[in-house]
Amino acid sequence: MGLSPVEFDQLLSELEPLWEQSHHRSLLRAGRVRRIGAGNTFKLDLSQRLLVTLLYLRQYCTMHVLGVLFDLDAANVCRNIHALLPVLEQALPAPLRSRTLQAKPDDAPGQGRRKPRKIRSLDELLEVFPELTDVIVDGTEQPRGQPKVKKGQTPGKKAVGRPKDKKRFYSVKQGTHTLKTQVAVTPEGQIVHLSAAARGRTHDMKVLRCSRLMIRLPRHVRVWGDRGYTGLEKVYPDRETIVPTKRAKKGKLSEEQRELNRSISTVRITVENVINRIKKFRACKEFFRNRPERHGVIWGCVAGLVNLRWRRHHFVPAI
Repeated sequence: MGLSPVEFDQLLSELEPLWEQSHHRSLLRAGRVRRIGAGNTFKLDLSQRLLVTLLYLRQYCTMHVLGVLFDLDAANVCRNIHALLPVLEQALPAPLRSRTLQAKPDDAPGQGRRKPRKIRSLDELLEVFPELTDVIVDGTEQPRGQPKVKKGQTPGKKAVGRPKDKKRFYSVKQGTHTLKTQVAVTPEGQIVHLSAAARGRTHDMKVLRCSRLMIRLPRHVRVWGDRGYTGLEKVYPDRETIVPTKRAKKGKLSEEQRELNRSISTVRITVENVINRIKKFRACKEFFRNRPERHGVIWGCVAGLVNLRWRRHHFVPAI
């Protein structure tokens, strides 16, 4: 699972008070009929439930398999995991994560853009890493199921074929229906931001413009991207952006442009390595079997585990 026994115990000690607060709030929720203390108790203690959750993220076992391993019903395993995931994300050094994408992408400055609001998580990051000057962005995709016709809707007069909304998740690059996530990392390899899940058909540039990342980053931070972000300097002319030169149709790149692209690739390789570490957790690599609204919290927990390993290798103290 990528954690040593000492790190597991430390994570458990940080998780316990957060879980107590979260569980107490759920007992005080509106509409609850039973008194506090009534009802069934958890068969597994918090350490065992944490182990189940980490095993689920790493191996992506089915609920039935986990139920056999821990002597629980599959439905109970599912409830335990999804109740613990939001609390686990708080206990881990998870990056800032956008819950939703903007309905309207960012335009050029001066066209009704609102003043960026202060983000506490990024401020804390700059306090610990005042030398942060660069952020590398890239998108990655995860297969998902084919969208179905919603209940109460009909496929229309032309019953043969797919509903119109199905093609929005189809990624031509992957050849299947996918969910796209944008990852932003530092040149050292720490994940600082995750976008909300976008449809696989969405272009990388549009995901960046809708992710609210650019309005949250300090002005002095440079943004690095691949050729999918060509034209970034036109959308954000007040920022320093570095994107490889794209070869024109039926054209050629000069030797100087090729050398510049190779230099940019040596910096950008960091985000590719980070995405590879994320994909070691099979919950972020294999066919996504959960509801789409659970995609963000699963990726947030996995990114927190990757950052936890990054801190261990770089000897960085916890915030």
